Amino acid sequence: MDLKQLRLDTGIKLMKLAEILEISRQQYSNIEKGKGKMNAGRIEKLSKKFNIEPLLILKAWEETKSNEKRC
Repeated sequence: MDLKQLRLDTGIKLMKLAEILEISRQQYSNIEKGKGKMNAGRIEKLSKKFNIEPLLILKAWEETKSNEKRC
């Protein structure tokens, strides 16, 4: 599961995640497209919001980047 699918499955708005990460909506959109930057702080904040382990966020990020390379 990639980051976008994780967000859609939980019903959280893109703008809300951007606010949590203290970045613009466009920056978070780029992260979901595999074009933005991910770091430990963002992984931690997302894991808290989604209530899942940070490793699962990292795996979702890897899937997101993998999907981008296929396009």
